[in-house]
Amino acid sequence: MNSYSFAATCAMGEPMPNLLLCPADLEAYLRDLPVAAAVLPRLQALLLRDDTYLDEVVELVRFDPALATRVIHAASTAFYGRSREVRSLEDALVRLGMRETYRITAAFALGKFLNTPLRIYGISATDYWRRSIACALVMEDQAPARWLDECVAYTVGLLHALGMVFIDRHLRAVGDHGMLLRELPASPLPRQETRLTGMTHAQITGFVLRKWDFGAEIVEPIEYQFDPGRAPAHGEMATLLADARVTARDVVAELATAPAEPSPIARKIQALEYWMH
Repeated sequence: MNSYSFAATCAMGEPMPNLLLCPADLEAYLRDLPVAAAVLPRLQALLLRDDTYLDEVVELVRFDPALATRVIHAASTAFYGRSREVRSLEDALVRLGMRETYRITAAFALGKFLNTPLRIYGISATDYWRRSIACALVMEDQAPARWLDECVAYTVGLLHALGMVFIDRHLRAVGDHGMLLRELPASPLPRQETRLTGMTHAQITGFVLRKWDFGAEIVEPIEYQFDPGRAPAHGEMATLLADARVTARDVVAELATAPAEPSPIARKIQALEYWMH
């Protein structure tokens, strides 16, 4: 049995019974997720294959018409050096390339979900989205130096804090409206989450991603991001995530100051914000 099972975790940290998050709650919340999110695990699987054909990716992205429209729009923007409008999805994918297509598709597929104010955590919608995107881009940038796959690293970074949305929604529904979670030296955020709900946001993310059929290479690093040394098979990726979270906070802080010369990762985030909003 996975060491992060619901039963085992609910017994840790003496959680408050009236606030516990149970599988049935998560199943209900999952029904509100955007349809485009279902595209991600299948698209990632295609990109990790050596024999993927363009028409396979086109067919998958067309699964969500709004998603296809955003990919075409992104390929037409000045950020990608395009001087004319891109009219077809096939043309957009050729111009962007597979990796860039995945980055854009992943960002948009979860854009509405990640643009959520986390009132329990005191995090605005903009900051939460930027934290997720920044972590993804930092991981993608640093993965090659650790001999890790860039696409997997990007996905892990993008999804690493998804569980916060479920905790925020749950505690606002069943808890005290004045409740606030903060990262404190004497009481780390995972400990506070476990005390209240029986789960950390990392463990909840793992539950959600399994429902979406993501593989262990994505799920395990996220589940063990607070204790990478315990990861059974993907400890290097979990360690990269632990490091990238810190760097991502610096990138988000940089964006808040609107520097005249933003860093390369900050520029990428600004480009994504331009065509997503």
